Formats: sequence, structure tokens, C-alpha cells
Amino acid sequence: GLEMWLLLAAALILGATGADSHGGLFNPASDAGRGYGVGFVVPQGLGLKGCSSVKGRLQLRCPIGGQAWGSQPRLAAAGRRNPLESLSMVKVTPVTLGEKETSEDGATRVKLYDTTLRDGAQGEGISLSCDDKLRIARRLHTFGADYIEGGWPGSNPKDAEFFTRARTELPAAAWDKVAAFGSTRYKGLKVEEDKQVQMLVDSGARVITLVGKSWDLHVDEVLETTREENLAMIRDTVEYLKGMGREVMLDAEHFYDGYAANPDYAMQSLGAAVEAGVDWLVLCDTNGGTLPWQIEQVTKQVQTTYPETKIGIHCHNDQGMAVSNSIAAVRGGASVIQGTVNGFGERTGNANLMSIFPTLCIEMNQDGLSDASLAQLTTLSRYVDEQANQPNHIRQAFVGSTQNKARECFPGGGYRDMARKRIDPERIGNARSSNTMTQTLSRGGDIEDARLKDNKLMTSLKKYSTEDEIQKVYLQTMETVKQLERRGYFFEGADASVDLMLRRSLPGYRPPFDTLEYHVNSVSSDASQYKDTSTSQATIKLRVGQEVVQRFVLKELRKLGDIAADAASLASIGVGSTDGQVLLEVAEGNGPVNALAKALVKALLPLFPSLEFVELRDYKVRILDNDAATAAIPRVLIEFQDTQLGTRWTTASADANIISASFNALVDGVEYHIEHRNRAQEDEAFM
Repeated sequence: GLEMWLLLAAALILGATGADSHGGLFNPASDAGRGYGVGFVVPQGLGLKGCSSVKGRLQLRCPIGGQAWGSQPRLAAAGRRNPLESLSMVKVTPVTLGEKETSEDGATRVKLYDTTLRDGAQGEGISLSCDDKLRIARRLHTFGADYIEGGWPGSNPKDAEFFTRARTELPAAAWDKVAAFGSTRYKGLKVEEDKQVQMLVDSGARVITLVGKSWDLHVDEVLETTREENLAMIRDTVEYLKGMGREVMLDAEHFYDGYAANPDYAMQSLGAAVEAGVDWLVLCDTNGGTLPWQIEQVTKQVQTTYPETKIGIHCHNDQGMAVSNSIAAVRGGASVIQGTVNGFGERTGNANLMSIFPTLCIEMNQDGLSDASLAQLTTLSRYVDEQANQPNHIRQAFVGSTQNKARECFPGGGYRDMARKRIDPERIGNARSSNTMTQTLSRGGDIEDARLKDNKLMTSLKKYSTEDEIQKVYLQTMETVKQLERRGYFFEGADASVDLMLRRSLPGYRPPFDTLEYHVNSVSSDASQYKDTSTSQATIKLRVGQEVVQRFVLKELRKLGDIAADAASLASIGVGSTDGQVLLEVAEGNGPVNALAKALVKALLPLFPSLEFVELRDYKVRILDNDAATAAIPRVLIEFQDTQLGTRWTTASADANIISASFNALVDGVEYHIEHRNRAQEDEAFM
């Protein structure tokens, strides 16, 4: 603007030539490619904005780079001389906007270390059960995360349970990625005698991440030990775990603050770990107060000092720069980034992997990062939100639902006008409905182009209609899902409900049962809220159709072998009625949802014996419209498990009446189980 031209004119008039070569750790003008495209010296005292004092003079820092204002190519094209040619340049290497960066060797890629299950779970309002953590770990593995930090086994029983179950319940390849988090040995204690360190070993995790102090302030005031003892604590613990054959990372806590206060001691803390054979030095901006160019230069200094050791970065978001700082660390030589899905974490959160990962792939062209993983980005973000019972942030970069809702740049541009769109939303999985099933089945960006591409599912649906009709119904169902999601009814993770929505729209599908009516009463013998004295009683009335009985019940009867006895049992439940059989049952439970679930299963169990193995694994409630207060609509998410087959499925329902929402989700879960219990065998016979 005007101030810029005044400064240029003043510099020319006053004959400002030459420039100091300014060193110093945090001097932005001396760093190439940081966006400070031009630097020149003018006399101090002009009082112009955009200038900083350097060695008694003012230095203008103009973020121009490449094709931006003042660059030679643009002025040359206009037939004008660049006025900056008469000014001495200060160590400038402009970076063209949008230029791709690759690793020096063309092969090494940045690895992603997810700490959602530990650091992310420390965020306010976030509580993950052990089942939640296992589900998220499976999804992170499928996504392609390189490391999955499971928790601190020495800090609480829930994290200890996670490692016990993860060893057997996660796929072997996923378990191999799991990292256990802990601290260096306690001061004055032998590492072999430290119970917390032993719990890290007993966790069975192949990777162990240790937090160690690198800021002398923390050593003096928090640990209250000598600085030499702190170095010994780091050295001893790393050496002990390496002797156990583990991959070891050192999270150098508050490293950048420590480096600013006492660089020699901060580097000594890293050196102690390197001497012991540590695999990774992870530099932590624990307070989130360091700036990107500082991160890059310090990281580069660490890499230069310890060239044989791999470097990582761990940033918090207290200044809103955790993503920028993580990328700056990569420029400085870091090759592993620790972060969380959706930036979950204590205070203002951790570095958001949902922004970091696409930046590495799209803007920095990192080799080895999978386009298939990138396409799962949006569904992963929403899936973790669902498991953590958190609302989806519609304005979140890359994965937010408003990411692609740009206005037209030109009249008639329509929705295909890409002038305001940063990237192709299809590439990050944000062009379609968020539902996992729709992501898997369709790869079309527009609803009119979407097609059902899951051959196994198509085969199972052909029992009810023709392929053309199925494709037509599929498009209608996906459009319904999109409309519901615009109103806040996200189906992420609730594939069973979407599956049934599709089946119920097919002309040949008949549900295994219909609900005629239900009611539930709750009675408490004590008004105290702290005493568990309330009971609930549910009554359910269902109808099971004749053709459904023949399809499912006779199949089960043939398995039993005693046809005569089975036929008598069949006759006793009255399957001869053309209208089907009406079932009426009552059950008690420790709450209305539990009572309804018991009554539902009790009524259907004689007809569908496999319901004996169905368990309700998780139950979540979220308010969709917080501003409505007590009139808000709750959404219920229920996860089921077939304990005999080990399969799991999730249903969702929303209703102004939370009991109705819960019952609808229960009905979906039971119906899905009945429909899918032996689908593979039935489909094989059908073909």
C-alpha cells in the first residue's frame, strides 16, 4: 500500500545501499523460504509499519515471494523495471506460492504418530472407554498411522486394560504400531526397581515413548533434583529399554522453552538419550508458545548436532500454531510428527493431524504417503468425533462440512467453479456423505454419479430386487442420508442403520418383525439420587410374519436334527396364522433402555436363537441442537457385538423423545443381526 511505496522512495532517496549480514538464532530475514521475500536497510526513525529494528537500523520484511507483489516476473511481464533491483538484498530465497517440497533423498517420508488415545483424551469434555480406544486404534491402523500411542499403562487401570486387550483384540499389524507412554525412572531409584518403568515393559508394546525433562527450570523446581541426576535418569531408562529390544522415543518435554533458556543443558538432555541408543528425539513445544521460524531453526540445529538420530516434533496449540510449527519442524529435519485426530488435547489442543497429513501429501509432496489414506481423512475425523461423543466442527480445515461451500466467483460458474476451492474435495473424502458405508461403496463425487460398488452387498440385496432397482434405491438412500446430515444427523460409524435404510426401501424386503407398541415404567423406592434403588419395567408387543418365520425359523430347525420335536415347537408358537405371530413380553432392567433391550430379545429369542449371543457394548447420547436446551433433540448411538462370531455393528437414531430414539436404535441393531447373521451362507445358496 501507500506505506510500502513511501518506504521504497525513502530508501532510494536516502541512498540506502548494502545490508548487514544478521546472524542470530531467531532472525527471520536470514532464513530462506520463510515468506520474508525482501529485506533492505533504511535509516531508523521513519516510523513506518512493517519494519523491525536490527542493529540500530530498520529492516523491512515484505512477504512477497514468487509471483506475489514486487516479484520480477510480474513486473517484467508488464514491461516495467523492478524498483527493488536498486536495493541490496538480504539473503533471500523466495518460495513460489504452491511450490511442492520433497525430501532430499526422494524416499524418506514423514511418519505420523497418533496420540489421540492418550494426549487427546486429556482434552476437556473427552472421555474414552477402553472399547472406544480399541475401536479408534483399529480405525487408525486402517487409515495408515505409523504409530498409535495407546496410553500410559502405569498411570491408571483403564490404560493398563487397553494394553492387555489390545494384544489379543487388535490385528497383529495394528498391535505392532502401538506405543506405550511413560516417564524416565524416578530420581535416586535404580531403573530396574522402578515400577512405572516395569509396567512399560510388561505392556508388551514394541514401541515405548518416554517423557524426559529438557528445561533446567523443571529439573530444578519440578523434579527437585540435580541436573546431572536428570541426565542419568534419561540415560539409564533409555539404555534399559533398548536392552529389552524396544524402539524408544524420547519426548523432550518443554524442549524449545528449555533451549531458549539454556541451550547447552537442553542439548545435553538429548545427548544423554543419544548416548544410550535412543531411536527418536522428539522435540516438544509443550507450552505451544514457539513460533514457526524458531521451531525450524532449532530443529535444524538438533539435526546438525545429532545427524545419526531421527528427529520428531510434538506441538501444542496454545497460540494456534501447532500445525504450522509441525510443518516448520519437517522443514528443519523432523521425520515423525506427533499429533491427534481433530486436534484433541489439553488446554487448546494438540497439533491436528487432519490438517498436517493433507498438507504433507498435497503441498509438500511427501513420498510414501498414501492417496488411499488421504481419501479416508474426512471419515476418520468424523468417526473419532462420534466415538468421543463430540460435535463435528463444520469449519475445520480440510474435513469440515463447509470446506467446499464456496460462493461462485463468476456468474454462471455453478458448483463446478473451482476458483475458490483450494483442493479437490474428492481427494480428501469430503465430497460425499460422511457415512463410512457410502465412502466404501461409491467413489463418485456427485450424488447423481454414485453407484453401489460393493459386490458382496449387491449380492445380498439381489434377493429383494433387481440390480437396476437396487442402484436406483441406493441413490435415493444416499440423498436421504445427505439431507439428514445437513440437519446434523451424522451417520458416521452407524453403518448398520444406513444398511437397513437401504434394505427397507427395496420392494422385496420384509423386516423380520414389526413393532406394534411398547411402553416402559420406572419406579424408585428411594428419592435419593445417590442410591441405586430404581427399576424399570418394559412391555413390548411385536408381530413376526409368516414368511419370515419360514425363512429364519425352519433354517434353525433343520440344524437341530430332531424334526418331529422341532415341528411341534414350531406349531406351538402359532406360525400357521396368515397374519403372522403376535408376541407380547415383559422384562425388568436397571434402566428404561436395559428393560426395553431385555424385553425385545426375550420376545424374539425363541424364533431367533442367535440373539443369545448379542450384547450391547456401548451406548452414547449427544444433543444435536444445544441452543434448544431441554427441547433439544438427542441422538443415540449403540454398538452391538455378536460374541459367538466376534462381529460388531453400530446403529443410530434421533428423536425428541430419548426413549424412542434409544428403542429405534435397539430395533435397528437386532434387525441388522437377524438379517446378517448367516448372510454369507444364504447368499451362496441364492447364487
